[in-house]
Amino acid sequence: MIDPEIVPEDIDGVFGLESAIDEPDQAYSVTDVLNSIDSHETLSSPALESLSRPTMETLQALVLLWSKVTTDRIRIIIEKMVQINSTDRTLDYQAIFLSTIRVDDIPTRVFSIRGLKDEDRPEIMHLFLSRLKEEISPVVRTELTVALAPWVVAAELGVLSTEDGEILITALRELVENIEEETNVRAGALESLGALSGDLISELITDQYETGGSQMQLAALRAMGRSASPTWLDLLIYHFDDEDSNVREAVAEAAGGLVTDGALEPLTMLLEEDPEIDVRRAAIRALAEIGSLDAERILERIALDGREPELAHDLQTALDSLQINSGGLLESMKPDDEQFGQW
Repeated sequence: MIDPEIVPEDIDGVFGLESAIDEPDQAYSVTDVLNSIDSHETLSSPALESLSRPTMETLQALVLLWSKVTTDRIRIIIEKMVQINSTDRTLDYQAIFLSTIRVDDIPTRVFSIRGLKDEDRPEIMHLFLSRLKEEISPVVRTELTVALAPWVVAAELGVLSTEDGEILITALRELVENIEEETNVRAGALESLGALSGDLISELITDQYETGGSQMQLAALRAMGRSASPTWLDLLIYHFDDEDSNVREAVAEAAGGLVTDGALEPLTMLLEEDPEIDVRRAAIRALAEIGSLDAERILERIALDGREPELAHDLQTALDSLQINSGGLLESMKPDDEQFGQW
């Protein structure tokens, strides 16, 4: 069930785990947690936190356990680790996710990929590309294409080496252009490529929008939103009236991704008039993504108006995120602020 090659003897060097030599003092004994995994006892979040940054000995013990316990047990543990890690980035289950990326259970492989997708080291990118060639499940392959998106952004920003960037972009383009490939996989690859600038990617997006099926057209619209290029705005707004609510939801979020105030008025209309609550929620997220003072004022006005009680939580969440990201710029710009008296 477990591919022994996933945990080579020099895993600490291969995967950059040099800093994880010693386990810190834990409220839970690692030995007790490992025994609990083996005995199928319920594991709390604090117990699983004790497995963060495992030593080589602990990792080898886990790999042995994966070969003994049921796939359901592995899946539950890995899913919970992903959830815990999403709220506490100080924890590090990287080596554990690497140890389960090849288990004989599709959901576990998906969760393992999600656990690794925020890693910024090229070694993980190359692992994902390798898994794309070996993986037979379309579900997992789609997850891999989506997980490669951060490295596309890194390539666009020049953070990724030119050689690695070319390898990544070529692999994703080949997936998009392969008409025999599963549509979900092609769509995921196209969306991830959206963050790249340049005529070649723009032409690829345009071609799939104009000639692809409905799923590839939807992926093209999402890719436009990842481009941060306002040249796509008019086309996205055109689809604000699409009869398919899934399309309206996608283009609303895509318009937010362009981060331009030119999208504020149509997004506001969508938020106030669209009959589908998921579309209105997408408009809220898009306004928060734009993040300008005008976008914040729009969200504040609608929140204070109180006519959308079912959206109150979404509006407050968006406003909270804007306050965190801007440091409360809107408050600091109000005329009664003390700073104005000094001017």
